[in-house]
Amino acid sequence: MSMSTIPELLAPAGNLEKLQIAFAHGADAVYVGGHVFGLRKYADNFTDAQLERGIQMANEQGKSVYVILNGMAHHSDLGPIASYLSTLQRLGPHGLIIADRGVFELAKQHTNLPLHVSTQACITNAHAALSWVKAGASRLILAREVSLSECQEIHDVTGTELEIFVHGAMCASYSGKCVISNYSVGRDSNRGGCIQSCRHPYQFQEQAPTHMMNAKDLNALSLLPQICKAPIASIKVEGRMKSNLYLANVVASYRHALDAIASGEHQAFQDQKDTLNQQLSSVSNRTFSTGGLTQRPAQESVLANFNGYNKSAVFVGTVKA
Repeated sequence: MSMSTIPELLAPAGNLEKLQIAFAHGADAVYVGGHVFGLRKYADNFTDAQLERGIQMANEQGKSVYVILNGMAHHSDLGPIASYLSTLQRLGPHGLIIADRGVFELAKQHTNLPLHVSTQACITNAHAALSWVKAGASRLILAREVSLSECQEIHDVTGTELEIFVHGAMCASYSGKCVISNYSVGRDSNRGGCIQSCRHPYQFQEQAPTHMMNAKDLNALSLLPQICKAPIASIKVEGRMKSNLYLANVVASYRHALDAIASGEHQAFQDQKDTLNQQLSSVSNRTFSTGGLTQRPAQESVLANFNGYNKSAVFVGTVKA
């Protein structure tokens, strides 16, 4: 990958309308959940017919659709997953996002689609990365705790496509592997049932309640020049269940920033950076940090005195004509 390569801008699409919004505002690709085994159980998700239409739209525009199958499978899940994989092979998305090694092997048996390893697989080092590449992965979505310098080290060993998150909500657990919801309400976080226990206030004895696990949202827009010099094939926005306004705002902001960098005019990016960050701040957020992209996340990445979302813009509706 050359030093001037601009990574793919990958956006969340919780439904067909959001897929269209993401593409209209500059996304190169979207990731979507079907009706089987995605980690957003309560999102709209795509029927087979909607997925077929979304893939057709992407093909017409030279863009990509990746389908998520990133839950952790129990044996009883394997039959329905195998059947769904056969359906996906027919529909022809541009890749599958998988965390479970068993599901990965099933996908190799039932499809010839590109296989991307989910951030849920927690790849944090080159040896783990290489094992997935040897198994047949064409892209690795690294753990959110991996820094840009570690991305370089992993790429030096594997030579494969790397993807990282650059914007959106962060999880207090290791790359989303949380089980608090399992124990508190009987909903499996790793099978789409998370109730976001980390966002709640907790009180210890006589101390005042505090949002001790409430991670700030990720915002790496200011790091884009470094990201574009790193061996990153795709940058990913979190938020399949967020509003149309959030999606349009974030995708447009990152598209403008990437285009400024692509122009070769460093000053063009610097001139736009503050304005674009103000635009990102106008839509609901928990304030921002750069997560683990420059160093291990520490106390400054947590918003313990959370008093509600920051926003100055309100979603009214989507203009369709």
